[in-house]
Amino acid sequence: MGQQCWIILTGDKVVSDLLQKRGGKYSSRPPNYYFYQILTRSKGFINGPYDERYKKLAPIMLELLGQRAVKKNSDLIDSQFRILMQNLYQASTNIEDSLYPKYYFQLASLNIITILCLAKSLKDIEDPFYKEFEIFTKNYLELIKITNRLSDFFPILRLFSGNKLYRRVFEERRIIESFYEKLIEEVKNDSEEKLCFIRRLLHKVDEEMLDELDIIYLINDIFLAGTDTVSSSLTWITAVLANNPQVQYKAHQELDQVIGHSRLPSASDEPNLPYIRAIIKEGQRYRGPIYLGVPHYIEEDDEYNGYHIPANSVVILNQYGIHKDERRYENPKEFKPERFFDITESSAVLANGNYQNRDHFGFGAGRRLCTAIHMAELELFWGVSRLLWCFKIENASPLGKDGKQIPIDLEKACIGATIWPEKYHIKFIKRHDNVEKVLFG
Repeated sequence: MGQQCWIILTGDKVVSDLLQKRGGKYSSRPPNYYFYQILTRSKGFINGPYDERYKKLAPIMLELLGQRAVKKNSDLIDSQFRILMQNLYQASTNIEDSLYPKYYFQLASLNIITILCLAKSLKDIEDPFYKEFEIFTKNYLELIKITNRLSDFFPILRLFSGNKLYRRVFEERRIIESFYEKLIEEVKNDSEEKLCFIRRLLHKVDEEMLDELDIIYLINDIFLAGTDTVSSSLTWITAVLANNPQVQYKAHQELDQVIGHSRLPSASDEPNLPYIRAIIKEGQRYRGPIYLGVPHYIEEDDEYNGYHIPANSVVILNQYGIHKDERRYENPKEFKPERFFDITESSAVLANGNYQNRDHFGFGAGRRLCTAIHMAELELFWGVSRLLWCFKIENASPLGKDGKQIPIDLEKACIGATIWPEKYHIKFIKRHDNVEKVLFG
């Protein structure tokens, strides 16, 4: 790729051999002048190098996103996904036409992060904070697209576009820092001193472990990674389910048998809902929120199966390619939850085991495996199980010339740092008379 050597990993065994078994060599991130040194002032966690600073920050991030923290905060996540169902129910009954659920999913995930980080919640998708964050996130993710980094591959382009890009990056940095500085000041000025993650980080500033710029970019990583990936996954799964009423029918049968109509699914029900679990795993494989993982980087020469891997190479996990590999997944272009029906382990457990047993590679691999994997799995379970407990999801696309409903086109995607389906139209139809009573009773 111009002056950079890129190694694309599109085989599950290669991913295991390099990113897992040789994780010490392959866990860094490629240096990027504009987007790491300037945009985040080298303060980020997700895109930072695998060095002593990363190892110092990892336990801090696990305080919020690790398995223990998720168990501790499960009631909070539970309540937000109940509110999500209430919002979808009200939106469905207040409009005659259809809706696009992306913003409701995004709000639920964002609310979890704002409560954990700020001890505050957002009311609805009209909330000014949500609107500001949605615009800010869209602009940020648009800026860091690889098409804006062509001068990294072809340095001569800096003669033509360097100054313009430099100004854009500086302006985005100003917006990022201003946005999160306001949040930090909110916490500092809270007379009640409510417990939240930013307050814990401020204590680490007092202990001289961090500075306030560290907090800004750690929180930026948490807000971006904690909202877009889960909400993108739920937006995809909802579209897929609208196209597959037979899958919904099987899920409804399972939910009726195990849960009944008197309560919502809870976390303890997950082992008894194998088809719901399979829908989530297949959704992550079939249409996940990421096509190519965050790039890894190797700083020394390496040899693998007769191939020379030169130092300073960018190493890419091609999740899309692996998920469409016919040798690994029979008929990979079909949405078939049954392929995962007998897999009982979580994605977090499988990601750290034998590559042959992994369900999917949506959370990455090796030492840079997604820190929030436990939270994401719980959110996806509550999102999908409750969505299907409450509603029948109907495609509301226009009719074709033959008078039949046009399926949602799942090949059309908005591609950026995360992948979203193009805007589609669906209806949420309540499944039984108890839905309103359980949601609002």
